[in-house]
Amino acid sequence: MEDNKTSSVSPHITLEAITDNISDAIIIVDGDGKLAYMSSIAERLTGMSLSDAEHRSLFETFPDLKDSILEDSYRRVRKIGAGEKFEATFGRDNAWYSVNIFPLGNDQLCIAFHESSLNRRLEIISAGQREALSKALSGAPLEEVLEVLVYAVEQQARKGAVAAISLFSDDGDSLNYCVAPNLPGDLQSWLQGVSSDTGTTPCGLCAKQREPVAINDMLTQESWGDFTQRVSACQLHSCWCTPILSTEDKSVLGTFGLFYSESIDPVESDIQVIDALSQTAAIVIERSQENKARLRAESALSANTEILNKQRRLFETALSNTPDLLYIFDLQGRFTYANDALLEMWGKTWDEAVGKTCLELGYERWHADMHMREINQVIETRKPIRGDVPFTGTNGRRIYDYIFMPVIGEDGSVEAIAGSTRDVTERHDQEEMAKEAESRRRIALEASHSFGIWDWDIKNNIFTADERLGELFNLTPEQTTSGVPIELPLYSVHKDDIADIERAISESIEHGEPYKQEYRIVQHDGSIRWGSFRGRVLYDENNEPIRFPGVGVDVTREREAINALQEADQRKDEFLATLAHELRNPLAPISNALKIVQSDAFSDDKKREAFALVERQVHQMIRLVDDLMDVSRITRGKVHLNLAPVNICEVLDDALETVQPMIEERRHELQLRYRSKEIWVSGDALRLSQIFANIINNAAKYTEDEGVIRITVTESNGNAVITCADNGAGIPVEQLDNIFGMFSQVDSALERSHGGLGIGLTLVKRLTELHQGTITVESAGAGRGTQFSVQIPSISAPIPTSVVAPVLAEQSKTNIKVLIADDNQDAAITMGWLLEAKGCEVVVVEDGSSALQAVKAFTPDLVLLDIGMPGMNGYDLCIALRKNPALNNATFVAQTGWGQPAHIKRSQESGFHHHLVKPLNMSDLMPILEEVSKGKAQFA
Repeated sequence: MEDNKTSSVSPHITLEAITDNISDAIIIVDGDGKLAYMSSIAERLTGMSLSDAEHRSLFETFPDLKDSILEDSYRRVRKIGAGEKFEATFGRDNAWYSVNIFPLGNDQLCIAFHESSLNRRLEIISAGQREALSKALSGAPLEEVLEVLVYAVEQQARKGAVAAISLFSDDGDSLNYCVAPNLPGDLQSWLQGVSSDTGTTPCGLCAKQREPVAINDMLTQESWGDFTQRVSACQLHSCWCTPILSTEDKSVLGTFGLFYSESIDPVESDIQVIDALSQTAAIVIERSQENKARLRAESALSANTEILNKQRRLFETALSNTPDLLYIFDLQGRFTYANDALLEMWGKTWDEAVGKTCLELGYERWHADMHMREINQVIETRKPIRGDVPFTGTNGRRIYDYIFMPVIGEDGSVEAIAGSTRDVTERHDQEEMAKEAESRRRIALEASHSFGIWDWDIKNNIFTADERLGELFNLTPEQTTSGVPIELPLYSVHKDDIADIERAISESIEHGEPYKQEYRIVQHDGSIRWGSFRGRVLYDENNEPIRFPGVGVDVTREREAINALQEADQRKDEFLATLAHELRNPLAPISNALKIVQSDAFSDDKKREAFALVERQVHQMIRLVDDLMDVSRITRGKVHLNLAPVNICEVLDDALETVQPMIEERRHELQLRYRSKEIWVSGDALRLSQIFANIINNAAKYTEDEGVIRITVTESNGNAVITCADNGAGIPVEQLDNIFGMFSQVDSALERSHGGLGIGLTLVKRLTELHQGTITVESAGAGRGTQFSVQIPSISAPIPTSVVAPVLAEQSKTNIKVLIADDNQDAAITMGWLLEAKGCEVVVVEDGSSALQAVKAFTPDLVLLDIGMPGMNGYDLCIALRKNPALNNATFVAQTGWGQPAHIKRSQESGFHHHLVKPLNMSDLMPILEEVSKGKAQFA
């Protein structure tokens, strides 16, 4: 009985105790196929209790298992009696389960299972990454590599799910379904070339927004029109899509999407798998793009020789066996693999290289340490790294481009680092050559004075130019390189020139005539530059205009020079007209005065007044000529200042004496304000007086009768400051900058009412600068008065010293014989009279032959020769007279209207001792007379 009691214990109680303490879920099915037992773990995983399923079959309780791999295995085990193990996805969550079906006896079957989703998905991700990277490293086509990733996603997704990878086209304008092996062909063809700028498909919207897109029911997307209908017709009702981002700059390379046959939200496990594999996709896509770029660069470098062409063809043929240096590092930086190309570059065998670090293989210390840091970085970040580095191998020192990529293990960690290296020495050299060429081009452009080239693609309306010409049209370097519509550079053309340019362009295109235009371009800052442009239209075989290339030159400096010359020429003409006018003005009163003197009809008082008038007019002409001569001397640096301590107030008093008659004549009010009666400067008293006389004379001349002239003298910041202000005609604001220019006057040449040559202020400015001073002018405009301010460095007052009056030498009684040869007999005779008044004996002749005849009977001590005589000029006459031994001690003086360095040099070469410029001034001649007198006294 005891045994019977023991055996009567319920077997289910024992089974329950066992099944609840193991990790697998247990379901037992009886011989009729009905559920006989479910462990608590099974009830939790299935969401179904045994009481709910009592008296129901396995496939009635779980209809989702119908026609599944589990049903097939169940029936085989029931039929054959041998257990089976497998993995499959079940349920709404599409979870992975590891299943074991085996017989128990009494016609019962046991189904033991547990969820294996995480391990399964990690295995799929890891296997997909390894296979994809392996294919990429071996040079497999990109589509084949990406297809591995697509299959990996579909392998673990819900039944009927279709994965697809879309990539941008080469021009970047559209998305192409690059890899979608299970997407219906008609739909795949229709989807090619979807614009990335629109959101009419999930992938297009994803690429545009740079964010994942989830659509749980395609039919709700009414705005997508034809796409919605076509996808639904293929029994695809929902989708999830994520962007594939560049590992370097996070730009969108393409999209990775999954289409479901049900209208559901995206499954979290699918999202995780696609997120992981999209990073691998980015790596292989970028690697493929880099390979294409390298191929293009190498093809360009090898285009000129047959040997390089052969290498290119071999490279293209053996693309899957790339000549790159391929290798693998372990986590300690040891090489575990190196291909033949790398071994050859090292000059080592497999056994000598594998298992060694870079340092052990002979790399320089800095090089080996750098790669070790990069390997650690790849391990830590699980991201690729690339760079360029020089290395000396069997081929000498070369430049290599390399990339290190992480190899992800089943647990998601980095288990190795795969690398690829390429010799880019030629490319590097080309880049350096390109940089040097660009540098030379820039230097050439500088030397060619802003020469540039341009090209207009007429059909596509794209205008390109080099950087220099683009800058002229206010374009950025990027715009000049990539091109802009022709309207953009034309926008900078001066509005007054645009019509002529457009007409010239139309004529060139229509008639094929050469384009030749010169016009103004307005700069960003409002300034104007001039450009000269040449070009010719090119036509295609149908005589349609296609391109319009040409050249251009910035001719702003030339234009400005031409304008300056034209302005100077105009001012010269005005000056000559003014000079003629000013020199002609005194002639009429002088002529009238002579008639008065010669007539008996006038009293002695009238004749004296006539003499005074002639004297005034002659002084006026002399002053004009003196001003001209002073400007010429200053320009040539021939003015010598007799510097001495000068009281500026005394200088002003002297200048006022000169101008006082005009001030009184016009009844001006003169206001003098001297801060101190003694302000000293280092200067030439005569030249300083000339400065202030000109300024005050201007104020008196251009101020209406009974006007006010204010003169102020102060000392400030180590300078004597003299201001002369009036309430007269003033100066237009636009003419202030030019007022000190040569021949500059406010009035026009034909409207001047005050006289003068327009050189007075030029003379003032240059004399002021010779005294280390400055002069400025201010005026509020025409009719609002003018103020001139002169600043000259001041000095301390000199210490008074006793002055001993010089003993005047007794006037020489020696008679000086003078020969004057001048075709202007009036000037020669009057000069002779002046010299005779000084006690000289004078002979006057009018040409060279008369002078040669005169010296036969007359031996002069001083010879004054005019240079511009007819027949024999003064130079030739001097040479001829110097051959006469009787004139060895004579002093020869050239008198001429020309005082340029070339004329003075020729005078010296001809034998002249002195060179005087007409009109002759007795003050210039007196030192020469004194010199001749002393010399004659020595030989007497």
